[in-house]
Amino acid sequence: MYPILSFDQMRLWEELSWKQGIRQDAVIYQAGVAVGKSVLEWIQRGGIERVLVLAGPGHNGDDARVAAEYLSDFIAVQVLDIKKPEEGLRQLKSLFSSPSSPVSTPQVIIDGLFGIGLSRPLEGDWLELIRLVNSLRLPVISVDTPSGLNTEGNPSPEAIRAACTLTLGAPKKSLVSYKASNYTGEIRVLPSIGLAECSEDSDIYWLESSDFKNLFPPRVLNSHKGNYGHLLIIAGSLGYHGAAVLAAKAACAGGPGLISVCTQPDVYIPVASQLQVQMVHPWCQGWKVPENVTAILVGPGLASDRIPEAFWEWVGSLWQNAALPIIADASALDRLPQSETKGVRVITPHPGEAARCLQISTEEVQRDRLGALRKLSQQYGGATVVLKGYQTLIGQASGKIMLNPTGTPSLAQGGTGDVLAGFLGGLLAHPLHEEGTLCRKTSYAVYRHGLSAEKLDQKMRHGFQVGEGSPSAKWTAEDLIQEL
Repeated sequence: MYPILSFDQMRLWEELSWKQGIRQDAVIYQAGVAVGKSVLEWIQRGGIERVLVLAGPGHNGDDARVAAEYLSDFIAVQVLDIKKPEEGLRQLKSLFSSPSSPVSTPQVIIDGLFGIGLSRPLEGDWLELIRLVNSLRLPVISVDTPSGLNTEGNPSPEAIRAACTLTLGAPKKSLVSYKASNYTGEIRVLPSIGLAECSEDSDIYWLESSDFKNLFPPRVLNSHKGNYGHLLIIAGSLGYHGAAVLAAKAACAGGPGLISVCTQPDVYIPVASQLQVQMVHPWCQGWKVPENVTAILVGPGLASDRIPEAFWEWVGSLWQNAALPIIADASALDRLPQSETKGVRVITPHPGEAARCLQISTEEVQRDRLGALRKLSQQYGGATVVLKGYQTLIGQASGKIMLNPTGTPSLAQGGTGDVLAGFLGGLLAHPLHEEGTLCRKTSYAVYRHGLSAEKLDQKMRHGFQVGEGSPSAKWTAEDLIQEL
């Protein structure tokens, strides 16, 4: 995982590197080559052959110039060396206003105008230049940060709207701020640029695939289903039984030995008829949790107003008193007691649910997602919180918070949250958690869930390109389960 650093922390890291004898020009060269390699990888996905590089007056421009030199061995590269904004504006207007052959028009722009240290509002020709770039509607790849974002991640007053941002050394807090998502596009971290070992710490970290190395030991030869836990899923009500089915099927991807589903009696038949490997029970007052259950998931599809109050009292008692890990999702979040508990607890709200729990607006949650997560954890007895949405956060009232970089807008559809909850439940049902495993498994569930969405998007794009799809082709929550 990478610490997500502020502008001041990046400067301290650079100063430490210079004190250790690392040359600035050597870092610029390595950064530029890293940008060039990543750009080449990015554009090869779409068969792009012509690139325009906008190189500004500072070190961000130096990085872009090195990247242009690297790329020139592979594709056609044109560089606008912009020292004065009025000259750059004139050159850019001339390039795109003069009649030219389609074979010479740039297909992608590399933005190397300004870095992360922009402290003054842009005005005049600089502002017009950025507005012109945005008006061209070409894919833009920004070096370190979209030009025009200030150190807080706000447009100043306008910023490049990038399709991809290649952030150097470490991810920046300005790139994960409330407003930055409108400008950054896909964020890629290029960590190896020749700086000294990073001495800066953070309260928020960027997840990467290597964080999950050796998380799941191989199964021993003489194992049986009892070795891998028993997940109980309490889910499904009239009109919402599909959520229980999705969660139960997704739980299989987490690898528990057994899965039981306890559902409302009026949807028992539709739930049970769609599940083969899970044991399904209709809830009734006095129903007992099986003794060998090792984790509980409660919430998917419990939105009916016909659910008896006795059921919710039973759920509240489990939440407060069960020594087992419990994951609460969806409608269960509105019914949880706000008190200390006796076991591991995880809640998985989306921003709207978080707002209801905190009795604030969704806008306030989104404006300070990290603060909202801390408050939710405090409110629910120190529970681990998965605050869903773009760049899902995972953490507790104190300690490190993890930011998940995977996922796509295609996850914005019904059922995908139920899939995540079920998958997470299946993972947490495994007994004998080592210290620190809870956060890693929770983070893994979120990371893998988002990565599966990315893979499905790639398959859909490929299918359309080769004539097998259509502009409306999309995948569903059932497809997501299969990809997990």
